[in-house]
Amino acid sequence: MDLIVINGRVETMDPHNSVVQAVGIRDGRIAALGTNDEVLVGKRSRTTVIDAQGKTILPGFIEPHNHMVGFSTNLLEVDVRTPPNRNIADIVSRLRERASTTPPGEWVRGRGYDDTGLRDVRHPTRHDLDAATNDHPVAIVHNSGHMLAANSAALELARIHDETADPPGGRIGRFPASGEPDGMLYETAQGLVNRLLPAYTEAEVRTGFVQAQEEYLRRGITTIHDASVSNARGVDILDTYQRARREGFLKFRVNMFIHWEYLKDSNFAWQTGDGDEWVRVAGCKIISDGSIQGITAALREPYHCDPTEQGWLIYEQDELNDIVMDLHRRGYQIATHANGDAAIDAVLAAYENALRAMPRADHRFRIEHCQVCVPEHISRMRELGVIPNFFPNHVYYFGDRHRDRFLGPERVANLDPIGSAIRAGIKPLLHSDCPVTPVNPLFCMQNAIDRITNSGSILTGDERIPVREAISMMTVNAAYGAFEEDVKGTLEVGKLGDLVVLQHDPFREAAHGLGQIESAATVVGGRIMYRTDDITTNLL
Repeated sequence: MDLIVINGRVETMDPHNSVVQAVGIRDGRIAALGTNDEVLVGKRSRTTVIDAQGKTILPGFIEPHNHMVGFSTNLLEVDVRTPPNRNIADIVSRLRERASTTPPGEWVRGRGYDDTGLRDVRHPTRHDLDAATNDHPVAIVHNSGHMLAANSAALELARIHDETADPPGGRIGRFPASGEPDGMLYETAQGLVNRLLPAYTEAEVRTGFVQAQEEYLRRGITTIHDASVSNARGVDILDTYQRARREGFLKFRVNMFIHWEYLKDSNFAWQTGDGDEWVRVAGCKIISDGSIQGITAALREPYHCDPTEQGWLIYEQDELNDIVMDLHRRGYQIATHANGDAAIDAVLAAYENALRAMPRADHRFRIEHCQVCVPEHISRMRELGVIPNFFPNHVYYFGDRHRDRFLGPERVANLDPIGSAIRAGIKPLLHSDCPVTPVNPLFCMQNAIDRITNSGSILTGDERIPVREAISMMTVNAAYGAFEEDVKGTLEVGKLGDLVVLQHDPFREAAHGLGQIESAATVVGGRIMYRTDDITTNLL
């Protein structure tokens, strides 16, 4: 054996929910499970032994929808999140501080503000951002990633003026009285500015990547599904993962869902399954609508706070049908972002259209976020074999605002119906959408289990789920959601040696405490990629 973990409570998550004491890993794969004595038989002179001291051991967590490289570059930008920023003035102050150390003419960038969390309860305008600097173009991205705010210098560089038309699938924000662009760019309109952003250097990307990766490993994550691999805001994400693998600083496994436009522009240069056990193409990502908190997600009925707004679809139904059909013919697994109920309608219609024309029994098409999901959607997903990938952190971070501002008290009952999906026999997934919310699988599970908002309210308690089901969604189901159930998701002999040692037992912790459980060690392929000081190892 290369690595043996003893004295643990090893929850294998296998079909029998077997619990053992020890696990042994050889050549990157699990070679033995059982008692300490049974596994230690395989110990050799160079075997590393971890004494888990009674701690709980689980399969390594799989984060099935996040934007890790985007998170890593955020660490290089101005922190405009809400909190720590309480109002627009705080954001302007931080931008002004960065501008003071940035050569004139160079971009000042930020990510993470939330208009509904600011005391101003609005987006920053171009004039707000002009107060930070007139000597630098400024662009700050909303927490959701579905809109950005730019100052006048940035709009001028992008040639956005009164007469500039909205691009397909996007919208240029305008002051109501004058029609002048107000600095807000929604959905695809962000590209008018994003295309001008300078590329980060390889050294900058690597610095951010290594820092972000450590946070993922600290949270027990051994595999991620990057949900939108493209050339985004000055970073070629696919190349970044490949370079991390090639240069030896990649410490977890990556499944890439390549953005539709990027894939099409490459003439479909990558196919589902390309790569190896560390960096692999999982499929294609389509974005069908925006975000609820950005009031751009496509709803069947108007937003509770604005009877004139229902959001919008990025693609008309016929175009979405054509995109899905093209990808289906080429054999891709498809994961489509859909937050609003109208968007989920459109995605299910496109999936059904493709599957009727060309049946495939085991396609595992996915709907990402799947926020405003009504019972009809659950039934259709079950019938079509579609996997919902839910975003339970919405309940905690935005649940109160969804109920009181965006959806209203009746529609909010359809927010993340995870319990209904499980009762229907579906295998749903859970995710953090990092950097939209912090990466922490156990906190995702906590929110799916107790459904408590940050004000302490219970949101649709009958959608709560048991602990084991929640853990399964970020281990067993997440592996299934990328056709990897034969190599990961459970701790079984022959599978990859990916596991997490937890400081406390999530099966015995109160539901509201799961998110506070820390990882003691994270192992990927039999190698210790993260550990705390209280984890002892002996090289024998």
